Amino acid sequence: MADLLEHLTQEHRKAEQLMKMLLDSDEGPGREQTLDELVKALTKHMAVEEQFLYPIVQRTLGEEPEQEAENEHQLAREGLDKLSELVSEPGFAAAVEMLQGGIGHHVKEEEQEIFPKLRQQAGDEVAALDPEELEQQVEQRGSSRSGGEGSGPTKDELYQRAQEADIPGRSQRTKDELAEAVETSDA
Repeated sequence: MADLLEHLTQEHRKAEQLMKMLLDSDEGPGREQTLDELVKALTKHMAVEEQFLYPIVQRTLGEEPEQEAENEHQLAREGLDKLSELVSEPGFAAAVEMLQGGIGHHVKEEEQEIFPKLRQQAGDEVAALDPEELEQQVEQRGSSRSGGEGSGPTKDELYQRAQEADIPGRSQRTKDELAEAVETSDA
């Protein structure tokens, strides 16, 4: 079993590779397929970090590094949205370069500052996290949208809305607590 931090680092390399491929790509189905692969990979990667790793970051390293990482993820989501809008338009390469810059900054901070500190200060807790199991949980939460208990917004969607409303402590809240906090902030 790969260590979670090593797994996330490998995913950083994959995302960098996909962005380079996009930068060198020509308009068409190949570009669209590569973009789709990048969006899926980063969406899952960010969900794993936000749901499982960032609560540990907040507890051990404090609110500021956790909040900065959350903000950078939001910028990455906006960058991915922009790439999807421009996939067959002039200016696509510039949008890829902007995303590369933002993600590059985020990755450098995680790999050079946050991950080493987590290994030192919360190594056992992080080592207990199985990356494959976490990814399965993220995928199950994302696909549990049809009726029953899984109806309504997913935890990811609630988390996103809580982030937009700047609700404190959101990374440590359950889905129900997030729903309540978002509902209160919308009122």
